[in-house]
Amino acid sequence: MTVPVGVCSTAHVNAEVYAALLSKLPDADLVGISERTRARARKWANRVGTTPMTHRELMRAADGVVVCSPTAVHEELVELALHNDVAVLCEKPLATSLSTAKAIRDQCAESDVPTGMAMPIRYSRPMERAKERYEAGALGELVSVSGTNRGRMPGGWFVDPELAGGGAIADHTDHIVDIVRWITGEEVEEVYAEADTRFYDIPVEDVNLLSMTLSNGASFVLDGSWSTPQKNPFWGDASVELVGTETTLSADCFGHQYTHVSDTNQDASNEDIYWGADPNNALLQEFVASIRGETTPATSMDDAVRTAAVIAAAYESVECGEPVEVTY
Repeated sequence: MTVPVGVCSTAHVNAEVYAALLSKLPDADLVGISERTRARARKWANRVGTTPMTHRELMRAADGVVVCSPTAVHEELVELALHNDVAVLCEKPLATSLSTAKAIRDQCAESDVPTGMAMPIRYSRPMERAKERYEAGALGELVSVSGTNRGRMPGGWFVDPELAGGGAIADHTDHIVDIVRWITGEEVEEVYAEADTRFYDIPVEDVNLLSMTLSNGASFVLDGSWSTPQKNPFWGDASVELVGTETTLSADCFGHQYTHVSDTNQDASNEDIYWGADPNNALLQEFVASIRGETTPATSMDDAVRTAAVIAAAYESVECGEPVEVTY
């Protein structure tokens, strides 16, 4: 028996990706895509052959939803889903403030339906292999970590500080902080951050560098800038390197690519195409399985609060110009 699922809001760049993948999962029935009005949802629903709905209509039709709204709207839509006993997979970051992230987490903890975060990098095979080797002790003692999650500047609501909670720090800190926590079991204890607006005329930061200290004393540096050119052949990257006393482990989530060159009809272009296993597909498969009661989402709402705490500390550090202790 298939599980009725839907995509709630089309605001996030991943909404259409999730909808297309859900429409092909054998255990899922994509019952609809929702917006505040059916008219706004119609264009996106037609692209994947599903039904346009309002948010309330989707909550009545689905057993689970992937929330892809602007970050500031997450709390409203998660509350609506929980009120209707609908499972939630929420885009990152969880909220525009740490206090709101904690409030969402606490509401989810009181619910009986599965809730989790859309953090597909945990399902990346290179990241899984890095975790396996780390847990087997291949690294020795962890000395330092470096990570990148650089991408194109997305525009739209992503550069609205009220809707997004910030710029590149808010958008690109979660994934790598979460994966380092997941691989090593260590927490971020302190953050020193620098950020600026260098490439675009926008009201939020497009470049940033976070220098962090993990709970075992190891250093952790993360570049999460919107520094990939708009015409770059691939959107960006997601990588980590862990240095230990015995060896170094590196993992690149999107390292498996080939270059496609097109020169037809006066449309010449180069495009880098990722050919590895799609972590988004594995993420959604697990979400559907969690609705069936077979598992739980890998990234919990408490995990989301812990990355939200790092983001909050990073912005505080940018403001004061000093390292800031992360308060969970």
